[in-house]
Amino acid sequence: KGSGKVMPPQKAPKAAPINLAMGVREGKKPANAKINKNGDSKKLDAVVPRGFLSATKMVNTIKVNPEQSGRMELAQWLTHPTHPLTARVMVNRVWLHLFGQPIVDTPDDFGVYGARPTHPKLLDHLARRFIAEKWSVKKLIRAIVLSRPYQLGSQATAAQTQADPENQWLTRHNRRRLDAESVRDSILQASGQLNLAPRHNSDVSQLDALINWPPGESAVIHRPNNHRSIYLCLLRHAPPLELSAFDLPAGVRVMGRRHITTQPAHGLYLLNNPMVVNQANLFAVKLLEEASGDKAARVNWVYRRVLQRDATDEELNQAIELVKETQNELDSGILKADRETRAWAALCQGLLASNEFRYID
Repeated sequence: KGSGKVMPPQKAPKAAPINLAMGVREGKKPANAKINKNGDSKKLDAVVPRGFLSATKMVNTIKVNPEQSGRMELAQWLTHPTHPLTARVMVNRVWLHLFGQPIVDTPDDFGVYGARPTHPKLLDHLARRFIAEKWSVKKLIRAIVLSRPYQLGSQATAAQTQADPENQWLTRHNRRRLDAESVRDSILQASGQLNLAPRHNSDVSQLDALINWPPGESAVIHRPNNHRSIYLCLLRHAPPLELSAFDLPAGVRVMGRRHITTQPAHGLYLLNNPMVVNQANLFAVKLLEEASGDKAARVNWVYRRVLQRDATDEELNQAIELVKETQNELDSGILKADRETRAWAALCQGLLASNEFRYID
């Protein structure tokens, strides 16, 4: 029998957030495009029927269903195993990302005016392997990073420099600077603040009207965020400051190869930017919590997290002296624990601003 008591209404459990992604779907009635006279969208001329390029003679050309837009047929043609470009272009870009130097020096142009591949047989081999492994980028990267050329050091001998000054024959690895995203992520990783979990929801949907905020007001759009840079909101008119400081390309067009510069502004950013200063302080807090009380052990702990090596004897002495001098220079009114944290933060930030941190050897 029931107790006769009336149960209070139960709240329904909150629905789990739905993962959304922007995409393209077929319209109700696909239509052909019209020629824009002189590029003016208001002056329309003859209709151009959907179809394949008529000025070329190629095998496996596509036939567009008049009841559909043709997007699916185009995608199938681009990813067909016999397509001469798609796999080669992708392999070349992955090689560029891993080596800093592509096999074809013009990754955005494989046409008549583009550069010739330095290793055509290697490019073809990797392209065939890429297709055979079902276009798996992960397997392609694994194959390249396990190869001997990738595992070579960047220090060249005199004989190598004389025989291969441009490193065209891969006698050594190319020394290259971290890209903008890697600099930010590496700083967060060193301080222990990098959130490796995927982001949920969309910054674009949350910002709504703020998307059209005036240029220069990026602080309104870019909220504090410790997720990996791949999850940052990238807007053409308001790029994140921590990325734009390191040659982040404008989002106007796709760039297969970024422009890399070396400027005093890079070092000034790492020494003065509030985000870097804050991460250096958090880095020091983590150091004092996890490392032993021995100063030499602490210095090596910092070096391992930032530069993946122990400090040399000279660096060890300099680092200990820096921490000591910084503590002595700080106001005596500051608590001893705070002075110690700030002193170690100075060392942490100094290593984060070093050239060795920003370059891959």
